[in-house]
Amino acid sequence: KKNRPHFRPNPYYEDLERMEEAVMSILHNLEMENTEIHENNHKLKKEIIFSRNLLSQLLMENTCRKKLVPLKQESKEVHLDCALNQKYLVDFNKKDKDQQRPDPASSGLRKCKRAGIGHTPVRELPEE
Repeated sequence: KKNRPHFRPNPYYEDLERMEEAVMSILHNLEMENTEIHENNHKLKKEIIFSRNLLSQLLMENTCRKKLVPLKQESKEVHLDCALNQKYLVDFNKKDKDQQRPDPASSGLRKCKRAGIGHTPVRELPEE
């Protein structure tokens, strides 16, 4: 062992090893940041897709509501028309029943009808 020459480390080599350790540490930190950024990016993409779907649903709902307003108005008008028609029919039926009852004052009109004199009353429909 005494015959071996004494080995002295090269100071430049030691500096390079320290620089390599520092670079490897920086590289490791960058890889960790990259992984974290990739995960965050993936989460953000999911949120963007969710937001787009939500926006699409809200726009669809808004469109449906805009279409619903005139339909509700039309429905109210139809219900009003139905109520007026029903009232007209009730009134019409009452008048018809009243006209079918024997009325002493109209007996002269019956005699005239039998004789072919006079006219048959025509019921008028309400104007729309």
